[in-house]
Amino acid sequence: MSRVFVVNVESPEIRVAEVRDGRLFDLDIERDARMLGNIYKGRVENIVPGMDAAFIDIGEKRNALLYVGDVAGSERGAPISSLLKTRQELLVQVARPPVGTKGARVTTRLSLPGRYAILVAGSETVGVSKRIPSDEERGRLRRLAERLRPFDHGIIIRTEAEGATETALAADIASLSHQLSAVAARGKNTVAPTLIHEDLGLLGRVARDRIGDDVSAIVIDSRPRMELFAAQLRAYAPQLAQNVQFYGEPKPIFEKFGIARDVEMATKRHVPLPSGGSLVIDEAEALTAIDVNTGSFTGRKGLNETVIQTNLEAVTEIARQVRLRDLGGMIVVDFIDMERTRDRVKILNAFEAALKDDRGRSRIVQISPSGLVEMTRRREGQSLLKQLNDPCPHCNGLGFLPKGESVAIEARRRAREMLLENAGMAVLVRAHPETACEFLGEDGEWAKALERETGGSLRVRADENLEPAHVHFERVVPNLPVANDLVVGSLVPFPIHAPLYPKNEPQFGVVGQMLVALDKIPQNGVLDTANPSILLKITEVGRLFARAKTVE
Repeated sequence: MSRVFVVNVESPEIRVAEVRDGRLFDLDIERDARMLGNIYKGRVENIVPGMDAAFIDIGEKRNALLYVGDVAGSERGAPISSLLKTRQELLVQVARPPVGTKGARVTTRLSLPGRYAILVAGSETVGVSKRIPSDEERGRLRRLAERLRPFDHGIIIRTEAEGATETALAADIASLSHQLSAVAARGKNTVAPTLIHEDLGLLGRVARDRIGDDVSAIVIDSRPRMELFAAQLRAYAPQLAQNVQFYGEPKPIFEKFGIARDVEMATKRHVPLPSGGSLVIDEAEALTAIDVNTGSFTGRKGLNETVIQTNLEAVTEIARQVRLRDLGGMIVVDFIDMERTRDRVKILNAFEAALKDDRGRSRIVQISPSGLVEMTRRREGQSLLKQLNDPCPHCNGLGFLPKGESVAIEARRRAREMLLENAGMAVLVRAHPETACEFLGEDGEWAKALERETGGSLRVRADENLEPAHVHFERVVPNLPVANDLVVGSLVPFPIHAPLYPKNEPQFGVVGQMLVALDKIPQNGVLDTANPSILLKITEVGRLFARAKTVE
């Protein structure tokens, strides 16, 4: 298996793509320095017994949250108030960065990661990564860790330590011990709140955690970043520094390596599968739902073969999309129904194998008879979708906009209420032309019926700058002119490319802020003339809309 790291730098953004056998395998994007792993000297701002937690001022925009279970030395059942006092100063490390409106989650159990080991302050833990497949190798590393473990500190051996010599491991642990001593010294000599230790940036973490002997190249399109990365890599794996290359061609680096489309697809809702099926991925607040569809794929042997092949293709792509999108929390996958138990077991085993190389910790629940799989996955920050996008301002992230008919019906309810509450006053309704047409009804029938039923008077104006779902209401004196009122007999130019409303059955143009019913409306909604505009003569001006004839 060939691994290549492709790095695109476009300040302030850095994108790191891991490519395996020519295909995008993993993706990381960093725009701002992340807080995860940073160590702060904080101050307890307030203690919340009902949450068994305290809010810690760490000098950032929002206070951090410290749960009782994250306080070093805490015993099960001990209340937070017995462990911390308001205004108390203490060292904390960010265990989970801020997300949305929530502040960071912190712990007093400090740890520092190195190339081969993680040093856990004030602990007696000795652990070895379960991703090292050989029991013999894990045993060797455990014995080395127990022998090299500093007094009063724990050691966790990382996957990258597989095959490492005692000398390399000892040097890594010694470096971490020195860093931890420096953190403790700075913590004693500084005033809270302040940053004590900042973890490496994205490129530094890649150099430390992810570059191994199986990486054939690291290609970077920024010379300064390439030189910095090469220097960082020499500190961890000097023999690999020769694999760092500069990319200076005009063609964007992600396009050169054929992964630009895959990166773009990682934020799309629909993801195609090789044989014609597809995935539909919906991220919600509490969970992510992934639906598998056969699409145009029909197979050659029968329905069962089609289902199994589609589900197997989906397994590989789902594992890939989970990595690329950095999905977290509860993930529910709806595979296509399989009748035989052995087929469900086959899909589940394939899914577990596909997730084996995922850096995020995940746990799969058994597959149901209907093909439903629940899994949980831990991530370090926001998903890719939320990192790169803001919620839609029109639908507030719902994914749907109200139908024009629904908006118009609700607007008539509001207008009815205002007309009945204020007898003798008229109601001016301002709306997008499409919404205004729905409000009026054909030839104004709905608005006229509303006037008859309430005994009131309506004025309607169309504003193309308004959102279709937004309607404005204003109480006005009946029969008094309103701004932009048209005058009977006046001649007004009308651009031939101006939109006509409603879209399904064009009837009106907008002149000033009035809907104007035109006498000539082509079937395709486009005025048939070679001139840039036509001349309209206003023949009637009503409270709801006006009428005009085309001047030949």
